[in-house]
Amino acid sequence: MVPVIVVVAVILLATNTYGRYLRISRWKAVLLLLAALLVAIGVGLWQVNQIDMGRTSVRIEFQDQAFFEGLTVVFAGMLPFVLFPFLARLYLAWVAGAVAEEEKAPGMSGVRAWLRGGNLICAILIALCFWIGFGYAFLSPLVLALLALLAYPLLNMAMNESLPPTAAPPPAAGVAGPVTPERVRVLKLLDDGKITAAECAELLNAMGQPTRPAQSPAPRPAAASHRKTVLIGVALLLVGFFLPWFAYNLGDVSRELMSQISSPFGGGTPTISQGMVSGLTVHVTGGDIPHGLGWFVLLFGVVAAVLPYLAANLDSETTQKVSLIALGLGAIILLYLFTRSIRFTSVGLLLVLAGYALEILGVIKERRLDWLRAR
Repeated sequence: MVPVIVVVAVILLATNTYGRYLRISRWKAVLLLLAALLVAIGVGLWQVNQIDMGRTSVRIEFQDQAFFEGLTVVFAGMLPFVLFPFLARLYLAWVAGAVAEEEKAPGMSGVRAWLRGGNLICAILIALCFWIGFGYAFLSPLVLALLALLAYPLLNMAMNESLPPTAAPPPAAGVAGPVTPERVRVLKLLDDGKITAAECAELLNAMGQPTRPAQSPAPRPAAASHRKTVLIGVALLLVGFFLPWFAYNLGDVSRELMSQISSPFGGGTPTISQGMVSGLTVHVTGGDIPHGLGWFVLLFGVVAAVLPYLAANLDSETTQKVSLIALGLGAIILLYLFTRSIRFTSVGLLLVLAGYALEILGVIKERRLDWLRAR
């Protein structure tokens, strides 16, 4: 009876935490929790299988090795519970536009709003799960999570700085006498929406100045949906570049090589002891790919994403063509790498592929919108 009560209490606490962190309904929080639970079970079983086969990438020796291996399984299974709400938070902000007022603030106010509370806790927990559960360096996933959080306020800051300053309205024709501070305050009240146009007219008429037509504030430019898709794609590309693209188990690789070598003594295959290498796993990130192919993939993807901001003097059609050419070259390299070592593909390469797919989708959507406008 007690374990059931504990499980129910944990589920209610997790659901309430998800709902408050993401500002979503309880049922959506329950669905997100169930999805994280299913993935956590799969990740935990996979990690247990890796440990049983001696393939775990965590090679730290403890006196109680069994306890440490159990700890790796716990933190590996805990990763979806913190990664899912973290990704959902970014999705709601970038795609659905569900951003709090303090997070929309330009400058350091917006940065501080994104680096506090649940966001910072999730970033630290994600780094811990990758460190203890999968053997990655603690600093790398932490920096990537913080960069993902800072992307929105930094882009918001850049967009605000690129806006032209608002010019003061010219004085109305037929102004009787100089503009007094009292009249300026009345006009400011009208701009702030604290008084109506009729009330403003009465006040200005009483002061001997005709009203100027009420001007609605200029709408704040928002990134179009296709531009958001491209930005999400380049974010996945940046994250995936620093994660492993391939994971080679030396035991499997050596057995495969030995099976292809014929014995010089009568048709058999040479046998070697695999005990020393069976548990060693070599991770290859994007920067470690030979001939700099990983760096080319990163360069092409970033160029396609930032070109509309850096080359504002180019027309839209030229920018789209250059972006598609860059993405096409990067996609060719990715497909070449993916098909050559598909058995050893790791999470980093999958994220990069997903990022490229989103960038291509965003550029194609932009071209389609321009074509519809031209018609």
